[in-house]
Amino acid sequence: MNILANLALRGLATGAVYALVGMGIVVILQTTNVMNFAQGDTGMFVTYLAFFMITTAKVPYSLVLILTIVAGALIGLIVERFMMRSVRSQSHLSLIMLTLGLSLVFQGLAAFLFNTEPRLFPPLVAGDSIKLGPVVLSRQDIVVLLATIIVFGVLYLFLYRTKQGAAARSISQDEYAARVLGIPTPSIYMLVWAIGSALAGLAALLIVPRFSLEPSFMGLIQVKAFSAIVLGGMDSVFGAAIGGLIIGVVENLVAYQFPAIKDSFMLIVGGIGLRVMPQGLFGKRQQRRF
Repeated sequence: MNILANLALRGLATGAVYALVGMGIVVILQTTNVMNFAQGDTGMFVTYLAFFMITTAKVPYSLVLILTIVAGALIGLIVERFMMRSVRSQSHLSLIMLTLGLSLVFQGLAAFLFNTEPRLFPPLVAGDSIKLGPVVLSRQDIVVLLATIIVFGVLYLFLYRTKQGAAARSISQDEYAARVLGIPTPSIYMLVWAIGSALAGLAALLIVPRFSLEPSFMGLIQVKAFSAIVLGGMDSVFGAAIGGLIIGVVENLVAYQFPAIKDSFMLIVGGIGLRVMPQGLFGKRQQRRF
């Protein structure tokens, strides 16, 4: 029983990262109707910048955390303003292909600027693990869980308690009507891309100590984040959060008994979820605009 409890809580920490990536994808998808396939690699590239700041510039880790989030937001602003906006009038497939191209660009830039040699990334919080009854969690895992809770709370307040959030939700329902009502859609698009990319940077920074830093380290994490939003609902930030946590826990339990199939198992679960419940656990039954 102790083993299962430890596996479940460890899985929650992993799932929290899937949730962070998934929430960033959903925020962009809800407002702009674009599935961002560059979400993971945006975080990867920003993490390389963070590694440079820590190891070469000797910037304090606490400041690096803030700068990483800011760098992710700036990348999102630039991508929306100078790339997505210019092709928004084109087909929806063009927008998707652009995000796929961005993913390859970020991987290529990381390989060119920092080379492909794997690097060990220091954890945000070092020290002995903390024992909570029969459960033992690393300090990094606790930080990841707390960060996810805080981010979800901030996103909820933004979407449902601010004028900008209400504007973003109205654009997702009917962009033309929102523009007629005077909502500055270009500014909202830029804000949403900034938030989504900032979440990508935060998620990558929190999970990279478990891996080695290399250009492809966020690839599988992004796939599992997509599984999370499929499970939770593609139009629900709450669904993305819950879906990520569920996948993290189930994945960890499966890995304990069948480590060779843990990744493929979650993809199968996502496929079954699409077949049985296309709208996800918390998604709305509605026809999307594409």
